[in-house]
Amino acid sequence: MRRITSIVLIVTLFASVVAPMQPAFAGTPDEDLKQIEYKYYFRGKYQQAIEALQMFIARVDLPPADAARAREVLAASYVLGGAPAMGKQMFAEMIAKNPAYQGPDPKVFKMEVVDEYAKARSEYAALALKSAPPSAGSSKATSDDDDKTAAAVPSDATVAQAGKPIYKKWWFYAGAAALLAGVGVAMGGGGDEAPPAETGGVTVGVIVH
Repeated sequence: MRRITSIVLIVTLFASVVAPMQPAFAGTPDEDLKQIEYKYYFRGKYQQAIEALQMFIARVDLPPADAARAREVLAASYVLGGAPAMGKQMFAEMIAKNPAYQGPDPKVFKMEVVDEYAKARSEYAALALKSAPPSAGSSKATSDDDDKTAAAVPSDATVAQAGKPIYKKWWFYAGAAALLAGVGVAMGGGGDEAPPAETGGVTVGVIVH
């Protein structure tokens, strides 16, 4: 009988020690999350808050809003509990999952928590900028520069035409032929007429046909 009483006493003592460490999720997710926040986080019991929130996030009945809130409080608990790198990492994961996430409310969370969120946001923005494809404007500018360069270089036909000597160009011979034709007409027409007589004298001339 004494042995049974001792066993029951040991079990009772063990249960009384373990029970405070294991939060009881008896209500809705929203109610249980508020209980964790007010029981641990807002009282500065960050290690207990981390353990309770890790168990809370493992629940399968969490709405997205409660899950996001729990991760936010968990990240804040890491920052204030002496592990800011873990808190920043959690914020980075939340930003990657939802880029529209605005971060912890400065009216609710301490500045140390807000600062770690700001670092995570800055690193995310730098990574997104580095991996972004070139813009259409940059491509157009490059294309315009290429067109200008191409326009500045003369074509092969232009180079070939400019490189010919003057006596090999067609317009040289055309001009020469026109000049010779004009000279011939002038010389042929002058043979049918006698030269004008000088005033005050008699001129005798013979016209040969």
